[in-house]
Amino acid sequence: MPTLALPEGIDAEVVVTRRVRKTIGIRIADGRIELAAHPRVPLATLQRVLDDKRDWIRAHWQRQQAVHVRRSAPPGQLLLQGRVLSLQHDPCGPATVRQEGDTLWVGGQPSAVREQVAHFLFCQAAEQFPRQWRRLAPLAAREPGPLLLSSARTRWGSCHQDGRIRLNWRLIQAPADILDYVIAHELAHLRHMNHSPAFWQETGRLFPAWREARSWLRQYGEQLFDFG
Repeated sequence: MPTLALPEGIDAEVVVTRRVRKTIGIRIADGRIELAAHPRVPLATLQRVLDDKRDWIRAHWQRQQAVHVRRSAPPGQLLLQGRVLSLQHDPCGPATVRQEGDTLWVGGQPSAVREQVAHFLFCQAAEQFPRQWRRLAPLAAREPGPLLLSSARTRWGSCHQDGRIRLNWRLIQAPADILDYVIAHELAHLRHMNHSPAFWQETGRLFPAWREARSWLRQYGEQLFDFG
C-alpha cells in the first residue's frame, strides 16, 4: 500500500481515518499526524494536503516535541530553539561550555553547571534574537528603538514609550516561531500601548499565528525557567 510522505525532518506515523465528511481534517497528536477524509478521497489528494501544510506541520510538530522533552527529559537534556540537546558534564575539564552537534559539554564544578548553561543560553539569545528581530522590525507601524535582553521573571517582553523593546532571553529555548510571536506582540505596542482589539489586530498583521503561539507560552512557558 502506498505511504504518505511527511516534510523532511519529521519522523512520525501518519494515520488516515476514513469517514463521511466534506473536508479533510488534519491534526498532530500523541506523536503522530492524523488525517480524516471521506473514503473516496484518493491518497494523492491527501499527499497534496501534507505538502501544502508542510510549514504548519513542521511548526506544530516542533512545538509538541519541545513540550514532550520538557515534560519527560531527565536533567541531562535541554532545549535550544526547540531542538533537543544532550547535556554532558566534565568535572575534570575547564569551566567552559561548548556545543558539539546535539551535545552541550559543560566543564568545571557541578555546582556551577546551571549557571554556566544559563550564560550559554543568554549568549545564544544575544546572537539569535537580532536575526529574527531584523526580519520583523521593518514591518512595525513606527521605527522601534534598540532591542535589549531581559531577565524578567514575570513577562516575556516589554515595550517602552520611547520605542525600546526588551525580550526575555529564556525564549531562546522555545521554537523559533514563539519568539516571532513575542517580537510581534511588542512591536504592536508601538501602535497601541494596550491590549485592545486593535492591538491584537496589529499583532495578527505582524504574526498571523499569534493565538497558537500565545497558547503555547501560557501552557508551557513556565518550563523555560529551568535554567536561570
